[in-house]
Amino acid sequence: MIVNISLNNYDEYINNNDLVILEFGAIWCSPCKVLENILKEIEEENNNITIGKVDIENSPDIAIKFGIMSVPSMVIIKNKKVIEKINGLKDREFIEKLINCI
Repeated sequence: MIVNISLNNYDEYINNNDLVILEFGAIWCSPCKVLENILKEIEEENNNITIGKVDIENSPDIAIKFGIMSVPSMVIIKNKKVIEKINGLKDREFIEKLINCI
């Protein structure tokens, strides 16, 4: 289940999960909705991945923290460290290959 991330739950979410993908988007962003669906499928098939959704309009501080300049964007965090930052819509194959390399 993709969880909405805000300043209220960010630290707890990152600290309690080993591999996190933060998906940065906005409600008006069509490519963000496509990416969210791809990530939902990936999460359902992988027990070791946790996905959080950050709405840049509701949580701009988190977007600023990661230097997010456009949506959709993803930040992959492993053991509380940023491993990869990806801008733009990517297909499922690209994301799965990236995850398998981590």
